[in-house]
Amino acid sequence: MNAVLRLFEQRVRGIRLIELIGVALALGMIFWVCLSKAREGEDIRRMNQLDAQITEEQQAVEALKIKVAQLEKPSRLESLARQYLGMQPVSAAHEAKLESLSEISHASSRPMAYPVPAAPAPRPTPAAPAVKTEADLITTIDKPAGAH
Repeated sequence: MNAVLRLFEQRVRGIRLIELIGVALALGMIFWVCLSKAREGEDIRRMNQLDAQITEEQQAVEALKIKVAQLEKPSRLESLARQYLGMQPVSAAHEAKLESLSEISHASSRPMAYPVPAAPAPRPTPAAPAVKTEADLITTIDKPAGAH
């Protein structure tokens, strides 16, 4: 207990040591707050930049959605199908009635006969390779690729 009381009573050049420690801590906190504010300003600036970038990207997405809607218009697709593929709308004569669906189903569901594929010809079994001597191996390696 006496050591703690001595800390409060100790003086450096006429100023108590505890007061010096308090002033140092207060200055440290002030410095820390200033640094935090500076970092906060940088963070706010970066967030504003990101918000602007997000807004630009959203506008680009909306423009692309509008472009896709224009490209997918049925009248445009119909004119392209007529122009490039020669397609025409189905006429009323080609439409099926509900009563004729069973006839159409039976007419188109005939089994088809597929030809049975021929069995593949058996492969000839290769003869066992002859055992090469050391001289054969050297001459085989020395030959250029393609020379037999």
